[in-house]
Amino acid sequence: MSKKKSKTAATKAPKKQAAQRAKAPRAAAASGKVDASGGKTVYATIFIYRTGNGTKIKTSPQRIYANPNDRIEWSVVNTVDGSDVPVTITWPGEGPWGKQPIEFRNYDCKPVDGAAAGRYKYVVSALGAQEDPEVEIPDI
Repeated sequence: MSKKKSKTAATKAPKKQAAQRAKAPRAAAASGKVDASGGKTVYATIFIYRTGNGTKIKTSPQRIYANPNDRIEWSVVNTVDGSDVPVTITWPGEGPWGKQPIEFRNYDCKPVDGAAAGRYKYVVSALGAQEDPEVEIPDI
């Protein structure tokens, strides 16, 4: 008969020190990029695509939340033909920046400073299609 040899428990490898990374606060990281003035950039993407029923537009997110010292950045993704198409944002009534429409091709960034507080519906128009998302600016 053979004798069973007892073995000692295996030793664990020493833990490595992970490098500390500076992280942005969760609220700022989730809602947009923080700029030097203390505000953040809120992003909205306008998707232009073709279906069997014609050209459609989808804006994501449907409601933009922006504070008075923030900026709103609209960008356009054209999946119809990939070209830079003119996009127009109009307001049915008085908008946060007045009654003038915003016209751009690929990208536009508007500061919210000086914009009136409230919830505003706006109409995005491109390639004969329209959609009506919202902008909400709280009263601070």
